[in-house]
Amino acid sequence: MSARGCARASAAEACAAVVSGPLARLKAWQRERRLERVRPQRADFERRLARFPMLAALPGPAREVLFERSTEILAGKDFFGAGGLEPDADDLLDVALLAALPVLNLGVDWYRGFHTFILYPAEFVAEVEQIDEDGLVHLGDEVRSGEAWAHGPVVLAMDEVRGSGQGEGFNVVAHELAHQIDQLNGDMDGYPPLPAGMEPARWAATFSAAWQRLQTELAQGAEPSMDPYAAESPAEFFAVASEMYFDVPGWLADTHPELYQQLDSLYQLSKWF
Repeated sequence: MSARGCARASAAEACAAVVSGPLARLKAWQRERRLERVRPQRADFERRLARFPMLAALPGPAREVLFERSTEILAGKDFFGAGGLEPDADDLLDVALLAALPVLNLGVDWYRGFHTFILYPAEFVAEVEQIDEDGLVHLGDEVRSGEAWAHGPVVLAMDEVRGSGQGEGFNVVAHELAHQIDQLNGDMDGYPPLPAGMEPARWAATFSAAWQRLQTELAQGAEPSMDPYAAESPAEFFAVASEMYFDVPGWLADTHPELYQQLDSLYQLSKWF
């Protein structure tokens, strides 16, 4: 590059630095304003938290992070009612609290693949495609408690949301958001992006072995070691396993210790205990 070209480049860089400083400060100010507008009252946070035993069991420092993560979710996502529901502040906070848990350590950027929650009062009917043995596609209806669209909204039934996080192996919010995390690096296939330091080959081997174990149990009529719905696909297996990790971690660690270790390396929840 010529001396004149270097001078022009340096001037451009200097100009960009001058502009980027105020812009960065403006964006930071706008973000803080959004957070302040939606930040829940501490009393409301504690009141709603108490409804979910698996959240209420978090130690104090983790609860502080949960408070911030839930505020970030309230500020960064849109919430719409459907099926006659007009969501109130408690509805939004319940969803945000449960949604904050999977990204407690990862950060809300792991939810960058979607922008909207659609909330129904109860289970809803979704149109699904079914492929028969001849390869023909048929449209049908299916009753669901939650749904995660590829690069689209997360749909939830609020009565099922309220039944989540009770330590009984059910968490529809964690399940559907696991699908959103799963697709950050492509399709929903049970292979999400992994934090630095995790071994992709070990993840694949562990999940393949657990998946095959469930398939064998179901084929032999044995008591399944995981919710049979997990056998639907690798994506559903990952979502169900994530659900178990957050809602019955002790059971998962006893029943599928290697699977638990892989999920804990991803979500890192044990660091708080």
